Amino acid sequence: MTVAAAPRGTDARRAKIIDLYRKVIGAGRLERLERLAAPAYTPHVPVFSGVEALEPGLDALRARLGRIGRRSHRVVRLIVDGDWAFAHVHWDGHVSVAGVDVFRFDSDDRIAEHWNVRQALSGTQAQVEERFASTVARDATASLDPARLTARVRKMLTELWSKGNADLVADFYAESYVQHNADMPGGYARIREIVENDIPRYIEATGGPFPVDVHHIGAEGDIVFVHLSLFMAGINRNDGDRSTNVDIFRVDRHGRMVEHWDVLQIEGVALPPTATVF
Repeated sequence: MTVAAAPRGTDARRAKIIDLYRKVIGAGRLERLERLAAPAYTPHVPVFSGVEALEPGLDALRARLGRIGRRSHRVVRLIVDGDWAFAHVHWDGHVSVAGVDVFRFDSDDRIAEHWNVRQALSGTQAQVEERFASTVARDATASLDPARLTARVRKMLTELWSKGNADLVADFYAESYVQHNADMPGGYARIREIVENDIPRYIEATGGPFPVDVHHIGAEGDIVFVHLSLFMAGINRNDGDRSTNVDIFRVDRHGRMVEHWDVLQIEGVALPPTATVF
């Protein structure tokens, strides 16, 4: 895989997202929103029963952030792919919350649209930290083209997961695959088990295929973010429930998944009042 040159404006857009988190959300400098978000800014939350839509517009965003106040957080991963930016965030508080924000920039380099996914995290401090940790080093010698990476991940979702094709697991996942989700331990072996057993059962019961609805996807370096909806299967909880997720993959030079993080917002699972949804 060869790497394409970074699109013009990538660094400026990255700086604006960092500004949003550090200075607006972290420091409460709401006056900076004018240069970051478009007047017609439109927020989106998962389309679940009982989840209220957020009011659009820059003024409404300013009012929401003003009510929330300064929030302690850590941006763990941030990529920019053309008009799109994806941020993986750890929100601190009485209950730790994992979040991913997906942003679309307009032609004036301001945030025009924004999608939220949030998940309250349970467990020990070490287990919470594991949800954000990275244990696989990036291959600095590899040159990865973002368009080919996103195409590769799309193909994995449609050919392996949707069809439950276990013969493709070795093609898309490295045997050293690291999963940073305590609810789904086992790495490569667990992926194969789910694709061989849980997905075919779902397909047989429903007439299939296993539905994976990709909303947005972006890549930078060796990291791919996928914003999608599906029905829970294979993690022994909430089976059959609708979930809007973001999956984050580190991909090696062969196009295999070597490391994974996720944020799962499952319909009917309440978020704590401390969760930051803006």
